[in-house]
Amino acid sequence: MDSPVAHWGAREWRKNMDDLVADPEHPQAFPSTYPMDLMGRIRVRLTAEDEGLVAYGFGRQRVVLPRKSVGAVHTVTSFRTGQRGTHGRALLILDHEDRILLRADGQWETYGEVEHVCRAARVSRPTYVSKSGSGNLKFTRRGSVRQPPLFPKAPGYVKLRTYPRGRPLRLLVLLVWFGLLMGWGGFLGALPAMALPEWFGAVRTLIGIVGSILGIAAGIWVAAAVSHVLTDALRWAGASWVAGGPAPLRRFFGRRHEHSGAWLAGANVGLVVLVIALIGWGPGVGLSSLTDGFSDAALVSQLRQGGVTIQGSLIDVPQYSTDDNGNTTETDVPTLSFLGQQWPDPPIGGRPLALNASDPLSTDIPETIVFLPLDPSTVAARQQITGSVWHGAPTANLISGGLFTLALPPLIWFLVLRVRRRRWRRAKGFVDDLTAT
Repeated sequence: MDSPVAHWGAREWRKNMDDLVADPEHPQAFPSTYPMDLMGRIRVRLTAEDEGLVAYGFGRQRVVLPRKSVGAVHTVTSFRTGQRGTHGRALLILDHEDRILLRADGQWETYGEVEHVCRAARVSRPTYVSKSGSGNLKFTRRGSVRQPPLFPKAPGYVKLRTYPRGRPLRLLVLLVWFGLLMGWGGFLGALPAMALPEWFGAVRTLIGIVGSILGIAAGIWVAAAVSHVLTDALRWAGASWVAGGPAPLRRFFGRRHEHSGAWLAGANVGLVVLVIALIGWGPGVGLSSLTDGFSDAALVSQLRQGGVTIQGSLIDVPQYSTDDNGNTTETDVPTLSFLGQQWPDPPIGGRPLALNASDPLSTDIPETIVFLPLDPSTVAARQQITGSVWHGAPTANLISGGLFTLALPPLIWFLVLRVRRRRWRRAKGFVDDLTAT
């Protein structure tokens, strides 16, 4: 079936892939990203035609550069057109006075496709220019920093449209869309940790962090998947409208079998971060909880054996601290008041007694207080020393710390295997490139 739509069926796809097929008589060069329109047709390219060099861009842009007007062809990593502002990678076609006739942004292959095009058009051989300098180009120095080469604009200067119109708006919409999905994903990922009780220990915080990270990653994946589906739908609608009938769905909504290197790299980075977190929440939190647990047990034992019981109250005594910028910070400190004395309440079990959440300064809760007569600073509320200190958060921290410590060796080994497999794949790909015929 012949159709007016490029890349319609398998046969038409092969016919229209001639954009990428090497043709010695009519060579073509493309930027590395292969910019395409909604129907998958390549719109940005440099060709050699009878007139000389011809560049095509979006919006049916066609720029003809007669071979007599071309003085040099450069691919650059960065360049300047004035004393201020630096531009990134681009293909520059200059006149005989080193002024820019055509600028096409993007990464172009100098000694491959572009060279074949220049040879066919019978213009000068292209050269690659980096910031470090090349040949007798116009590099300048400002202080100790070397500036990119300066190329003024020639009369009739043209900038090739390497992106379709509306790209800034599309990028803004994608940014907002990805931001919303990432925010929702992070919030939903943190909900399980927020639902856990406080006595669950420090692992509750770790679950919240890991859940948020996984939720954000899931949000990115969902946002990307929906964006791909919408793009495919737009391409299908455009092709159907041009052809005057429904286009084959499988051609536009086919599954993407290629694996994203960014996701694989992100998974490896996530594993590294998880290993570091488990080291902190495994041996770190476990040992800290064990040490604090022994300290709390010793305090409780002292108060039980030699403590005196008296009526007092729990109040809030704010503490103020000033940083280097003069900003003052107020901290609410739960304090036990008795016999005209005030001593901070010890954080037995991982936390002190709770103040009035709505108005901490108004806290005045009657408490039965136990203290040592010879050392009134050794004090606690009686409710804090009844029962064992080895319950609640300390016990949960010890259990989770032990489990995380046991999980560290296999997780580290799994990470090593992933890194080795990734390096092996790179080496295999390099060998395949060398041995390809």
